[in-house]
Amino acid sequence: MRKLRTLYRDTAGNAFVELGVSLPVITFMLFGVVTGGLVFDRYMTVVQLGRNAAGMMSRGMDFSRDANKALLLTGQTLDITPDGGEGVVYLTRVTVAPAGTRNAGKVVMAERHVIGNAGYEESSLGRPSSSIWPDPTNNQPNGDVLDYNEEPSAVASVPASLATLPPGESMFVAEVYHSAESLRFGRIWGAPLSISTVIYF
Repeated sequence: MRKLRTLYRDTAGNAFVELGVSLPVITFMLFGVVTGGLVFDRYMTVVQLGRNAAGMMSRGMDFSRDANKALLLTGQTLDITPDGGEGVVYLTRVTVAPAGTRNAGKVVMAERHVIGNAGYEESSLGRPSSSIWPDPTNNQPNGDVLDYNEEPSAVASVPASLATLPPGESMFVAEVYHSAESLRFGRIWGAPLSISTVIYF
């Protein structure tokens, strides 16, 4: 009987030691799973916002109107407002500059709308010179880019597959960039935590 009691005490002591060693690892893994789920949920929200923007623009919605910007952002849980917040939406119409122009044969940005915080992240397509924005005094251009066939800064940085866009045809690009800093667990990542999506349509 004494041997059984000694064995039980040894086993109980081992269990506490094992729990003390494994508890931090299990806790860290649990927080990792929860954070990963939240980041995935935020990513899906960003993608859905991009799809909504793409669908609305392809149907001819005029995003130079504040009411339409607000409509796009209605119901979204991201901290993006029509002219600020923790992210930005770029809506761009690109086309191929015709022969005889300075940008002939190149994909150029013919229309650009910015919704949200223009200073949060630059568009992957580039940034036309402010001198050819519809309103050069506005930090967030909305509408047709002026002289896009002649101005070098209107040339879009696009994947090689888009460089074959037929002359006279247009393509729309919706980009969403959003901060995910609120989902950061500790300081695991050194760089700012951001989520983005680019949709071509």
